[in-house]
Amino acid sequence: MTPLRLKMQAFGPYPGAVELAFSGLRGKLFFITGSTGGGKTTILAAICFALFCRATGGRSTWQDMRDTSAGGEVSTQVAFEIFLGGGQ
Repeated sequence: MTPLRLKMQAFGPYPGAVELAFSGLRGKLFFITGSTGGGKTTILAAICFALFCRATGGRSTWQDMRDTSAGGEVSTQVAFEIFLGGGQ
C-alpha cells in the first residue's frame, strides 16, 4: 500500500478543506514530523477513519473529530487515496 493523497474537511483542527499529497515522497518509509500541536495525530486519525471508520485507539467518535468552528453547512469528510499493487 502506497499513500497518495489525504483530504480532510471540518476534521480535527481543520475547519476548511485540507489536502496532503504523499505522491512526491520517494521510498517505502517516511516520517510525519512537526511541532507539538502541529496536526500529526490528526493526520493519523484521519487515515484510520478512512480505512477503519474509527480513530487511532478507537476512543474518538466521528462527532468527536468534527471541527467545532466549522459552519453547519460544512460537512465533515475524510478521503484517503492509496495505491495497491505489485512491485515497482
